[in-house]
Amino acid sequence: MAQKDYYKILELPRTASEQDIKSAYRRLARKYHPDVNQDNPQATDHFKEVSEAYEVLGDTEKRQKYDQFGSEWERYDKAGFSANPSRGNGSGNFTYDYTSPNGGFGDIFDSIFGTTGNRTRQRPGGAASGGPGPSVHTRANDFGFGRGAAPRPQRGDDIEQPLEVTLEEAYQGSTRQLQVQSTELCSYCNGTGMRTGQRCTLCGGRGVVPRPKRLEVRIPAGVDDGTKVKVPGEGGPGLSGGPRGDLLLRVQVLPHPAFVRKGPDLHTTATISLYTAVLGGEIIVASPKGSKFALNVPAETQNGKIFRLTNQGMPVLNAPNSRGDMYVKIEVTLPSNLSDTERQLFQQLKDLR
Repeated sequence: MAQKDYYKILELPRTASEQDIKSAYRRLARKYHPDVNQDNPQATDHFKEVSEAYEVLGDTEKRQKYDQFGSEWERYDKAGFSANPSRGNGSGNFTYDYTSPNGGFGDIFDSIFGTTGNRTRQRPGGAASGGPGPSVHTRANDFGFGRGAAPRPQRGDDIEQPLEVTLEEAYQGSTRQLQVQSTELCSYCNGTGMRTGQRCTLCGGRGVVPRPKRLEVRIPAGVDDGTKVKVPGEGGPGLSGGPRGDLLLRVQVLPHPAFVRKGPDLHTTATISLYTAVLGGEIIVASPKGSKFALNVPAETQNGKIFRLTNQGMPVLNAPNSRGDMYVKIEVTLPSNLSDTERQLFQQLKDLR
């Protein structure tokens, strides 16, 4: 890191003021931040260089050492030489305080990317009804930031997102390929969230950076509106080595043009001719899985009659070999465009009745 020309990296002269350095960092950090350059892997390297440069030039004492000792400044820094003894701890060693207004990247990083060292996180989906979970108030020290703080492993948040499925998928079960926004360990701070005593500017102190990920998810047969399919370990990242949370897929079953679902039961309508209703016959009824079966309609079946087909409804979630029923409502259609002969026959039928 010490071999680089930090003034050149920040595109500044050596006479640059403190405000010039901050302004240059804001501009270049926004330009090269990985979140806005996901299709440009080289942007991460540029962002690291800009961050390293600001680590030194943005700190008054480090900048003085860099200006005085040049490429050897870190060696003198580790040896305990202080370019500004008034900020020392009595032994010549420099002590960093995260709470200091000029103590690092926090205020600049927050103003650029909208994060704060003190924030309230909302845990999603605490109740089965879909209501919000409890708010969790987190402070900088919760992440191991600040003087004397020890990182505490924390489990990541569960992440809930909707998933639309067709009735056919709910009837048979299915496998879905999903693109989700996952994370990976931050290579800049090795997942610690800290770098040289300050919050890591690449991951914002989280220890992880975003990474798109493709998942294959199994949707079990029998899911209904509000069912949550859990994908373990694919939720929010853990903190300080803690485990990841889970991904919860909240199912919504799309409407079907032929079937209405009521719990595990299915309701549908079958249209038959007047002749079939009067004389009886066999009709074909489809199921959501694409197969068809025959339904015997007895003679003199009335319009609106409902037939119950046992165990032809939806499978019951987590109950193997259990299914609801299918209810088929008969709808009789009358003939149209009758010929003279047909009218005479209907007249004869009327006279007989």
